[in-house]
Amino acid sequence: MKKLFIILLAGVFIAGCNNDEDNKTSASDSKTDQTEEAESEGDKNTEKKDVYQIGETAVITSDMYDFDYEVTVNDFELTEEVEGVKINEFLSGADDTDRFAAIDVTIKNISDEAYIPNEMFSANFSKIDEEAGHISEDEFFTERDEELAPGEEITGPIVFLAGIDEADTFLMKYEVTTDEETHFELPNPEM
Repeated sequence: MKKLFIILLAGVFIAGCNNDEDNKTSASDSKTDQTEEAESEGDKNTEKKDVYQIGETAVITSDMYDFDYEVTVNDFELTEEVEGVKINEFLSGADDTDRFAAIDVTIKNISDEAYIPNEMFSANFSKIDEEAGHISEDEFFTERDEELAPGEEITGPIVFLAGIDEADTFLMKYEVTTDEETHFELPNPEM
């Protein structure tokens, strides 16, 4: 009887250990599945950000106002002067590495209604690994403060402050932190 009890107890113990091992495997498989799903979701979020180069035109949807507009980046330079304004006059304490990041863009109203571009959307400027970035200096390209009729376009420099040694590549971003976020990749012309 004692032997039967020990065999029965050993059988229950082995079954319990085996079941515990199945639970560990199941939990491990579940964690792997969740990690793969999270990585897949991260890839999907990254894929949502359209990336354009200099010379390409992006059709962008305003996340807040639900209309489309076009932006073309024509040129990008890091310069010490824009529209007659020198960096050391504009920025007190500017050093040898401070520059205007002047991005020559064409903005076209492809919606059915007139709007003032600066009131409806804006661009941000950042290094590749920065989230939102910096807003533009509104003293330049003041045509963005005037009404733009359907089918019309304006061209001028959107200006930011940057350092010539900040990054190899910069981004200009529209519709930042929305599902419609759109990037223009801008190689540093000083590198």
